[in-house]
Amino acid sequence: MKRFSVLIPDADVRLNVACCLEMSRQAVVHGLALHPAPLVRHSRFFASFEEYKGEFDVKLWLNRIGEIVEERHIDVVLPISEFAIRTLSEHQKSLGWAAKLPQLPSPHTFDIATSKAKLADFLDSCDVPRPQTVVVSIGVTARDRLSALGFPVLAKPPLSSGGIGIKRFEDLESLTAFLAEQPSDERWVVQKLIEGHNIGINVLCRNGQILAATVQHAIKPPSKPFESPIGIEFRDDAPAMNVAERLIRELGWSGVANIDMRLDASHNIPLVLEINGRYWLSLLGSLNAGVNFPLLACEMCLGDLRANRKPHKARYFSGRHSALLSLVGGGKLRIRPRETDWRYLDPLPTAIRLAKSATASVRMRRSRILSRITGGSV
Repeated sequence: MKRFSVLIPDADVRLNVACCLEMSRQAVVHGLALHPAPLVRHSRFFASFEEYKGEFDVKLWLNRIGEIVEERHIDVVLPISEFAIRTLSEHQKSLGWAAKLPQLPSPHTFDIATSKAKLADFLDSCDVPRPQTVVVSIGVTARDRLSALGFPVLAKPPLSSGGIGIKRFEDLESLTAFLAEQPSDERWVVQKLIEGHNIGINVLCRNGQILAATVQHAIKPPSKPFESPIGIEFRDDAPAMNVAERLIRELGWSGVANIDMRLDASHNIPLVLEINGRYWLSLLGSLNAGVNFPLLACEMCLGDLRANRKPHKARYFSGRHSALLSLVGGGKLRIRPRETDWRYLDPLPTAIRLAKSATASVRMRRSRILSRITGGSV
């Protein structure tokens, strides 16, 4: 079967989307980086790769995408980051190659879903299960509403992902002191800390209908609080899917999304925490479970959904440590090589990264030795 050609216009954001497409053996992948990306340039996943030149300008970027579409005979333009997805959605009507874009959410819908404060208001208006939440406008007194939450609580900045900026507070005084120091134009989300475990719902949608989904449960926590779990397990979860279907329907969402939930251990109810309106870090885990989301997005754009959409039970462990551990017994969780990134290894960028890390380590060690010899004068 003839391969179709795909351009990722923000290819320096992460490699896992290009990896999924290359692993499908159905796509020829081309990359355009928004920023200098010396490591990504050497990836085996790209048939061609270039970096945006000079100071970034949206109009020039869109023009260059159009030029590559013509030069490389591109069939699908697949944005993968929140910036690219929203920007292309906003300019879609003026693009001569708009038909080559996959399903994208409208800018208005995107802004609601990806802003923690706006999403909190939306969940409240639709009565979608969520933690007890207070949206705080800095400078506006909210002590009574905050104290009613019960502590501990989590304070989340308006726009962030990957757990960045989330703070835990044990009492009202420390929380209000922290909020008082934040910029006056920000709206922070404060949520009651929920005892339980994390659930991720990964979806591909069209006009509020979920076409493909995987459900992942955390089985190995992250090394730092609020980051993505290291180990996840894919299995059916009807209650979580019911909440996800309702949320996507209310939003009228199109395209991909990763929905973070927390299973409330005391009530056994999945609660919506946030939505990432982009491709997610654990994307290769869904590939392990048999669902190739980037391939499905391309097929949907081309009008022919053929790839598998029914996930099977699987586990996935991210990171170099998990991969190495799988070679020596797998530890307590008995991690196997096929449950890690081994099969997705990108040799040249990995080798360059390791070489740079080793060089930096040698230089640091040499500097310490010289410092001891010279008494700290170096």
